[in-house]
Amino acid sequence: MRIHLYGGLVCFWYLLVFGISSLSFNHPGWIPSALGQASHWEHSVALPDLSSEDLKLAEAIQRELDLIGWVLPWTLDRRPSGDLRFELHRPGRQYVITTDRSSGRVQVEERTAGAASILNFLHGSNGGVPGSRFLHLWGLYTEITTGLVLLLAVSGVVLWARRTRNRGTALLILGVSSVASLALMAWMCFVG
Repeated sequence: MRIHLYGGLVCFWYLLVFGISSLSFNHPGWIPSALGQASHWEHSVALPDLSSEDLKLAEAIQRELDLIGWVLPWTLDRRPSGDLRFELHRPGRQYVITTDRSSGRVQVEERTAGAASILNFLHGSNGGVPGSRFLHLWGLYTEITTGLVLLLAVSGVVLWARRTRNRGTALLILGVSSVASLALMAWMCFVG
């Protein structure tokens, strides 16, 4: 019984985030997703000479600025001056970065992306975000929580079946709910 208590406490935050983000997917607008006010800043960087490799240049600038996130390749825009403009997104923040080779600096426009951005990331992520030092721990927490939920579900059914006086009704409820769940999954898989 204590395994269920402490296992449930370990899983609580993960399942709460998963439930809220599921609601967010089904009911967009319930959780704020509007971009915040833009803040602008500049930073000096040593721009490597990657005149034909826009993505590699953007990733080098990202490392130089020590920012985490994904460079969005479809936003790469090489200017006639040779400068590069691109977007970098991570959970909760978005950046528009523009190089200025003549001064050796980059201009950065930074915006918050709202709670929905973070929840959507946490919902289906293994925690892998380029440049992040700690978000991989979310992937580890996901694995631990998944294993615990499976263990607690199976042991909970076994404990419930042992303690209930009417095992036939308990097994019938378990069987009907299992068949209904599997039928719904099969329907979604094959019919859509």
